[in-house]
Amino acid sequence: MLPAQCSCSPLRRLTRRITVIYDRHLQGDELTITQYSLLASLARLGPIANIRLAAEMGMDRSTLSRNLKPLIGADWIEMVDMPEDEEMDKRSFGLQLTAAGRKKWQAAKPNWQRAQDEIDRQLGKKMAADLTALIDNAYLKLQEE
Repeated sequence: MLPAQCSCSPLRRLTRRITVIYDRHLQGDELTITQYSLLASLARLGPIANIRLAAEMGMDRSTLSRNLKPLIGADWIEMVDMPEDEEMDKRSFGLQLTAAGRKKWQAAKPNWQRAQDEIDRQLGKKMAADLTALIDNAYLKLQEE
């Protein structure tokens, strides 16, 4: 009998390889892809409650908090009050980019684009687009629990 195929191992191997490509390109900006993604998400969504940001990024709150610390320390992200209608609890707080954070994100965008272009070139644009669509679809299906 053949062993069951593990979905996690090949996906983690792929994400590690893709992370290496992004991190290499963002190294000059002194950012990791996770940090860049947080800045980009806040640029797109902010101000936003930490709970919603964690959900948007597919992270738990403790992982988000750990990744936010150096960005808050660098004064690229700040905690803000959220409107009363926002879903909040005692451990919730609002987040937004600072002016310095927006500048950092904008400065890093060309290197992020170079990483994206490298991945598209290596995979081919069709495979890269198909892979993204497959990942997005799988993520949605796994959220239906």
